[in-house]
Amino acid sequence: GFNYNGKLRSSELLLREDGEVVEIRRAERVEDYFATLDFDQLERFEV
Repeated sequence: GFNYNGKLRSSELLLREDGEVVEIRRAERVEDYFATLDFDQLERFEV
Protein backbone atom coordinates (compact mmCIF):
# COMPACT_ATOMS: atom_id res chain seq x y z
CA GLY A 1 0.00 0.00 0.00
CA PHE A 2 0.90 3.63 -0.16
CA ASN A 3 1.55 6.05 2.67
CA TYR A 4 -0.22 9.39 2.92
CA ASN A 5 1.29 11.83 0.40
CA GLY A 6 3.84 9.18 -0.55
CA LYS A 7 6.04 9.94 2.44
CA LEU A 8 8.38 7.25 3.63
CA ARG A 9 7.93 6.14 7.22
CA SER A 10 10.57 7.02 9.77
CA SER A 11 12.03 4.51 12.17
CA GLU A 12 10.22 3.77 15.42
CA LEU A 13 12.01 3.54 18.72
CA LEU A 14 10.85 1.96 21.95
CA LEU A 15 12.03 3.37 25.26
CA ARG A 16 12.09 0.62 27.86
CA GLU A 17 11.58 1.20 31.56
CA ASP A 18 15.29 0.61 32.21
CA GLY A 19 16.22 3.45 29.80
CA GLU A 20 17.26 1.18 26.93
CA VAL A 21 16.20 2.37 23.48
CA VAL A 22 15.28 -0.32 20.96
CA GLU A 23 14.55 0.22 17.27
CA ILE A 24 11.30 -1.62 16.55
CA ARG A 25 10.97 -0.53 12.90
CA ARG A 26 13.71 0.69 10.60
CA ALA A 27 13.24 3.78 8.46
CA GLU A 28 11.89 3.07 5.01
CA ARG A 29 14.15 3.65 2.02
CA VAL A 30 13.35 4.66 -1.55
CA GLU A 31 13.75 1.02 -2.56
CA ASP A 32 10.94 0.12 -0.14
CA TYR A 33 8.66 2.71 -1.74
CA PHE A 34 8.98 1.13 -5.18
CA ALA A 35 9.23 -2.51 -4.04
CA THR A 36 5.53 -3.28 -4.64
CA LEU A 37 5.28 -1.62 -8.06
CA ASP A 38 5.57 -3.71 -11.22
CA PHE A 39 7.24 -1.72 -14.00
CA ASP A 40 7.66 -4.78 -16.23
CA GLN A 41 4.10 -4.36 -17.54
CA LEU A 42 4.83 -0.88 -18.89
CA GLU A 43 5.91 -0.52 -22.50
CA ARG A 44 7.70 2.76 -21.87
CA PHE A 45 8.53 4.37 -18.57
CA GLU A 46 10.16 7.77 -18.41
CA VAL A 47 10.84 10.05 -15.48
